Amino acid sequence: MLVGYEMLSRGPEGPYQQPDEFLQVSMENGILTQVDLSCLKTCLAATNTLDQGLKFHVNLFPSTILETAVGDLIKLFPTERKNKTYCIEIIEQQRVADYLCLRDQVRALREAGIVLGVDDVGFGASFLETLILLEPEIIKIDRGFVTGAALDTERQRQLRRLVKVAQALEAEVVAEGVESTADLELLKDMGVQYGQGSLWGKLM
Repeated sequence: MLVGYEMLSRGPEGPYQQPDEFLQVSMENGILTQVDLSCLKTCLAATNTLDQGLKFHVNLFPSTILETAVGDLIKLFPTERKNKTYCIEIIEQQRVADYLCLRDQVRALREAGIVLGVDDVGFGASFLETLILLEPEIIKIDRGFVTGAALDTERQRQLRRLVKVAQALEAEVVAEGVESTADLELLKDMGVQYGQGSLWGKLM
Protein backbone atom coordinates (compact mmCIF):
# COMPACT_ATOMS: atom_id res chain seq x y z
CA MET A 1 0.00 0.00 0.00
CA LEU A 2 1.33 3.40 -0.97
CA VAL A 3 1.64 5.67 2.08
CA GLY A 4 3.91 8.44 0.80
CA TYR A 5 6.51 9.78 -1.58
CA GLU A 6 10.12 10.80 -1.14
CA MET A 7 10.70 13.83 -3.34
CA LEU A 8 14.10 13.44 -5.02
CA SER A 9 16.20 16.11 -6.71
CA ARG A 10 17.90 15.50 -10.03
CA GLY A 11 20.13 17.81 -12.03
CA PRO A 12 20.23 18.31 -15.80
CA GLU A 13 21.36 15.42 -17.98
CA GLY A 14 25.11 15.03 -17.93
CA PRO A 15 27.79 14.74 -15.24
CA TYR A 16 25.68 16.53 -12.59
CA GLN A 17 22.42 14.64 -13.04
CA GLN A 18 22.75 12.69 -9.79
CA PRO A 19 22.43 14.67 -6.55
CA ASP A 20 25.73 13.49 -5.06
CA GLU A 21 27.61 15.19 -7.88
CA PHE A 22 25.84 18.55 -8.03
CA LEU A 23 25.55 18.84 -4.24
CA GLN A 24 29.27 18.13 -3.87
CA VAL A 25 30.06 20.87 -6.39
CA SER A 26 27.65 23.19 -4.54
CA MET A 27 29.45 22.47 -1.27
CA GLU A 28 32.87 23.10 -2.79
CA ASN A 29 31.67 26.46 -4.12
CA GLY A 30 30.00 27.59 -0.89
CA ILE A 31 26.44 27.59 -2.25
CA LEU A 32 25.09 24.38 -0.72
CA THR A 33 22.39 26.10 1.34
CA GLN A 34 21.07 28.09 -1.63
CA VAL A 35 20.98 24.98 -3.82
CA ASP A 36 19.43 22.87 -1.05
CA LEU A 37 16.65 25.44 -0.54
CA SER A 38 16.05 25.65 -4.28
CA CYS A 39 15.66 21.85 -4.41
CA LEU A 40 13.26 22.03 -1.46
CA LYS A 41 11.07 24.62 -3.21
CA THR A 42 10.96 22.54 -6.40
CA CYS A 43 10.07 19.37 -4.50
CA LEU A 44 7.33 21.09 -2.49
CA ALA A 45 5.82 22.55 -5.66
CA ALA A 46 5.69 19.06 -7.18
CA THR A 47 3.55 17.78 -4.30
CA ASN A 48 0.65 19.95 -5.50
CA THR A 49 -0.11 17.45 -8.26
CA LEU A 50 0.00 14.35 -6.05
CA ASP A 51 -2.69 12.63 -4.00
CA GLN A 52 -3.96 13.93 -0.69
CA GLY A 53 -3.75 11.96 2.53
CA LEU A 54 -0.13 10.91 1.98
CA LYS A 55 3.25 11.77 3.51
CA PHE A 56 5.72 13.74 1.46
CA HIS A 57 9.36 13.44 2.45
CA VAL A 58 11.91 16.10 1.50
CA ASN A 59 15.63 16.03 2.28
CA LEU A 60 17.60 18.84 3.90
CA PHE A 61 21.18 19.13 5.07
CA PRO A 62 21.61 20.01 8.76
CA SER A 63 23.65 23.03 7.66
CA THR A 64 20.67 24.34 5.67
CA ILE A 65 18.44 24.15 8.74
CA LEU A 66 21.08 25.92 10.85
CA GLU A 67 21.76 28.66 8.30
CA THR A 68 18.11 29.43 7.47
CA ALA A 69 15.79 31.35 9.78
CA VAL A 70 13.27 28.75 10.89
CA GLY A 71 10.36 31.10 10.12
CA ASP A 72 11.58 31.48 6.54
CA LEU A 73 11.90 27.71 6.25
CA ILE A 74 8.36 27.14 7.49
CA LYS A 75 7.00 29.69 5.01
CA LEU A 76 8.23 27.51 2.13
CA PHE A 77 5.75 24.79 3.07
CA PRO A 78 2.12 25.07 1.90
CA THR A 79 -0.13 26.71 4.47
CA GLU A 80 -3.09 24.72 3.11
CA ARG A 81 -1.95 21.11 3.55
CA LYS A 82 -5.15 19.36 2.33
CA ASN A 83 -4.55 16.29 4.53
CA LYS A 84 -0.96 16.06 3.35
CA THR A 85 1.81 15.45 5.88
CA TYR A 86 5.26 16.86 5.23
CA CYS A 87 8.40 15.30 6.65
CA ILE A 88 11.87 16.86 6.60
CA GLU A 89 14.51 14.15 6.44
CA ILE A 90 17.79 15.35 7.93
CA ILE A 91 20.64 13.97 5.87
CA GLU A 92 22.78 11.98 8.29
CA GLN A 93 25.76 11.90 5.93
CA GLN A 94 26.68 15.49 6.84
CA ARG A 95 28.52 15.65 10.16
CA VAL A 96 27.32 18.19 12.71
CA ALA A 97 29.55 19.14 15.63
CA ASP A 98 26.67 19.51 18.08
CA TYR A 99 23.14 18.36 17.28
CA LEU A 100 21.86 20.37 20.23
CA CYS A 101 22.16 23.37 17.89
CA LEU A 102 19.30 21.94 15.84
CA ARG A 103 16.84 21.38 18.68
CA ASP A 104 15.20 24.82 18.67
CA GLN A 105 14.69 24.72 14.89
CA VAL A 106 13.34 21.18 15.07
CA ARG A 107 10.93 22.18 17.84
CA ALA A 108 9.62 25.11 15.78
CA LEU A 109 9.16 22.88 12.73
CA ARG A 110 7.17 20.38 14.79
CA GLU A 111 4.97 23.15 16.15
CA ALA A 112 4.26 24.13 12.53
CA GLY A 113 3.05 20.58 11.85
CA ILE A 114 6.13 19.35 10.01
CA VAL A 115 7.38 15.87 10.88
CA LEU A 116 11.08 15.12 11.46
CA GLY A 117 12.90 12.15 10.00
CA VAL A 118 16.56 11.13 9.99
CA ASP A 119 17.80 9.68 6.70
CA ASP A 120 20.46 7.00 6.12
CA VAL A 121 20.62 5.92 9.77
CA GLY A 122 23.63 3.70 10.33
CA PHE A 123 25.70 5.40 7.64
CA GLY A 124 27.31 8.02 9.90
CA ALA A 125 29.26 7.43 13.09
CA SER A 126 27.09 9.89 15.01
CA PHE A 127 23.67 8.43 14.25
CA LEU A 128 22.89 7.36 17.84
CA GLU A 129 23.61 10.85 19.17
CA THR A 130 21.42 12.31 16.42
CA LEU A 131 18.47 10.08 17.29
CA ILE A 132 18.67 10.63 21.05
CA LEU A 133 18.96 14.43 20.82
CA LEU A 134 16.46 15.09 18.02
CA GLU A 135 13.88 12.38 18.80
CA PRO A 136 12.68 12.01 15.19
CA GLU A 137 9.24 10.64 14.41
CA ILE A 138 10.66 8.68 11.47
CA ILE A 139 13.94 6.76 11.22
CA LYS A 140 15.12 5.56 7.82
CA ILE A 141 17.64 2.73 7.89
CA ASP A 142 20.42 3.01 5.32
CA ARG A 143 20.15 0.63 2.38
CA GLY A 144 23.59 -0.79 3.19
CA PHE A 145 22.02 -2.68 6.09
CA VAL A 146 18.92 -3.76 4.14
CA THR A 147 19.75 -4.83 0.58
CA GLY A 148 20.65 -8.51 0.60
CA ALA A 149 20.23 -8.88 4.36
CA ALA A 150 18.18 -12.07 3.95
CA LEU A 151 21.33 -13.80 2.66
CA ASP A 152 23.81 -12.27 5.13
CA THR A 153 23.60 -13.28 8.80
CA GLU A 154 26.02 -10.56 9.96
CA ARG A 155 23.98 -7.88 8.24
CA GLN A 156 20.85 -9.32 9.84
CA ARG A 157 22.39 -8.88 13.31
CA GLN A 158 23.33 -5.28 12.52
CA LEU A 159 19.87 -4.59 11.13
CA ARG A 160 18.13 -6.05 14.18
CA ARG A 161 20.18 -3.75 16.44
CA LEU A 162 19.21 -0.68 14.43
CA VAL A 163 15.56 -1.66 14.42
CA LYS A 164 15.61 -2.17 18.20
CA VAL A 165 17.12 1.30 18.69
CA ALA A 166 14.41 2.86 16.51
CA GLN A 167 11.66 0.97 18.28
CA ALA A 168 13.03 1.99 21.69
CA LEU A 169 12.74 5.62 20.56
CA GLU A 170 9.12 4.94 19.50
CA ALA A 171 9.79 6.11 15.95
CA GLU A 172 8.34 4.78 12.73
CA VAL A 173 10.94 2.71 10.89
CA VAL A 174 11.43 2.90 7.14
CA ALA A 175 13.86 0.47 5.49
CA GLU A 176 15.59 1.81 2.39
CA GLY A 177 16.85 -0.37 -0.45
CA VAL A 178 14.23 -3.14 -0.33
CA GLU A 179 14.92 -5.04 -3.54
CA SER A 180 13.72 -8.59 -2.93
CA THR A 181 10.76 -10.39 -1.37
CA ALA A 182 13.20 -12.28 0.88
CA ASP A 183 14.48 -9.02 2.37
CA LEU A 184 10.89 -7.80 2.70
CA GLU A 185 9.83 -10.87 4.67
CA LEU A 186 12.88 -10.51 6.93
CA LEU A 187 11.95 -6.88 7.64
CA LYS A 188 8.38 -7.84 8.43
CA ASP A 189 9.61 -10.46 10.90
CA MET A 190 11.68 -7.72 12.59
CA GLY A 191 8.63 -5.50 12.94
CA VAL A 192 9.63 -2.88 10.39
CA GLN A 193 6.49 -0.98 9.38
CA TYR A 194 7.53 0.63 6.10
CA GLY A 195 9.95 0.17 3.22
CA GLN A 196 11.01 1.73 -0.04
CA GLY A 197 13.05 0.37 -2.89
CA SER A 198 13.11 -1.12 -6.34
CA LEU A 199 10.88 -4.01 -5.24
CA TRP A 200 7.97 -1.59 -5.73
CA GLY A 201 9.40 0.69 -8.39
CA LYS A 202 12.66 2.03 -9.72
CA LEU A 203 13.77 5.38 -8.31
CA MET A 204 13.99 8.00 -11.02
